[in-house]
Amino acid sequence: MARDAIIVGGGLGGSVLSEQLSRAGHDVLVLERETKFRDRVRGENMSPWGVAAARRLGILGDLIAAGGNQADTWITYAMGHPSPPRSLRATTPGRDTMLNMFHPDIQEAALARAAAAGATIKRGATALNLDAGPGKSPSVTYEFEGKLVSESARIVVGADGRFSQMRNWAGFEIHRDPKFLTIAGTLIEGTEVPHNGAYLCMGPGIASFWAPLGHGRSRTYFIYPTATGKRRLTGDQKVGEFLQAVQSVGTPASWTKDAKSIGPLAEFDGADKWVESPAKDGVVLVGDAAASSDPSWGSGLSLTLADVEHLANQLESQKDWNAALRDYARQHDEYYGALHRIHSWLRELIWTPGPEADARRQRVFARLYQDPTGFPDSVGLGPFGPSDEQARQLILGIGY
Repeated sequence: MARDAIIVGGGLGGSVLSEQLSRAGHDVLVLERETKFRDRVRGENMSPWGVAAARRLGILGDLIAAGGNQADTWITYAMGHPSPPRSLRATTPGRDTMLNMFHPDIQEAALARAAAAGATIKRGATALNLDAGPGKSPSVTYEFEGKLVSESARIVVGADGRFSQMRNWAGFEIHRDPKFLTIAGTLIEGTEVPHNGAYLCMGPGIASFWAPLGHGRSRTYFIYPTATGKRRLTGDQKVGEFLQAVQSVGTPASWTKDAKSIGPLAEFDGADKWVESPAKDGVVLVGDAAASSDPSWGSGLSLTLADVEHLANQLESQKDWNAALRDYARQHDEYYGALHRIHSWLRELIWTPGPEADARRQRVFARLYQDPTGFPDSVGLGPFGPSDEQARQLILGIGY
């Protein structure tokens, strides 16, 4: 007998969606390749608009209990000079903070909730093929405990990340932005970065981002334009060079003085990669499989939870799941499109070089700090805040 849903990928998106569907009484199978989640360089900062989704989905308390660090303050450093601190509790609709959390802990907490809700979890299962098309139930062939198994379902969900095989097997067309930013990151300890905030530090043509995890640890990134030449900040032998690069941004000296890497260091391309209308023939994509947002803006976890919330709501409210998938795909294109627009404007504002661009940054930031009304708010509201023509003109300093 066919299941209601097969979800390929047991990370945050796949696990939270499987929990939502299982609690509604549906038969859900989750196929997760890793038997134990390991540290890799990826998002560990959830913006307030993602935290709001986590709260509505009922998972926020478990994330905090599993080690999530609530960060109330957002500060931007420009050449070592901090902006006025922004209290996120005071400036977001739900009084939500950021949440910084070690990614494997996020995954374990979410998958444990899915199992407790009744989802069937198969860890160490490798999806090998997808059979889907008009007028038939989609099915997945996978290897588990040395055996090949094929199962069908009303829907199959690709939650298998930015290098999604499900996306390829289903025949979705992938769109990519030109390569622009390169991001290197690692987990460090022994840092004095204040644990109650998140910090973007900007220097001349370079930047770093800090997501403190508490107890002297932080997921730390260095960001630079790809066109300036690859630095290849990957591997243990490059940690010293990475920390020097972070210091060169104007980061407070105490943050790196006694810091050392305790995780892998890796560098990767940050360009967006997405699918338009990520649902067809009973196959639907969520999270990075649907749209991987440039990690330098820290929206990946939040976008994943937005996908899960919208898809779960559609599946709950409609008996016709094909119609539900179409409605989810339309909604996804709207909010991801808004986020993509906002990030493109921010990229132009922050990364355009030259004296005119420097003057524009001074003008825009001065007005933004004085009166943020109408500006895009990628931190607090993400795609659900202003992203119209007036917002574009404000963030690009047009007309003032």
